[in-house]
Amino acid sequence: MPKSHEPAFLVRADTRLPVDLKLTTRKFREGWDSVPSRNARVLGKRVKRCQWQLVVHAEPLLKGGLGETPQAATARALKLALRQVGKSFNAARVQYLELNKYPWFYLATVAVYPHAIKQDSSAT
Repeated sequence: MPKSHEPAFLVRADTRLPVDLKLTTRKFREGWDSVPSRNARVLGKRVKRCQWQLVVHAEPLLKGGLGETPQAATARALKLALRQVGKSFNAARVQYLELNKYPWFYLATVAVYPHAIKQDSSAT
């Protein structure tokens, strides 16, 4: 099955963000909200304009999930990956998703990059 290269950006539901960021989110799953792709593309610029920082963890969290449907496999892979995002990171970018179909199940693989949106210490 094809890979999806359209990144998805997620923020923890309890994240305190600058008001000027004007970030629109919608509930994604327990503890996480999703950011529309149009906002995610300019997130770094918006964060910098608010004198905050967007810190990216260089190593992705690669996780796989099995399921009877593509949706179930994807949900399991994302759940495993998001569980591994440390508490010091309040956001994450799902970089790619690959789905493989096998005779009795689907295998989804995701790469999640933890991010931290925080106040810029040099701006204070």
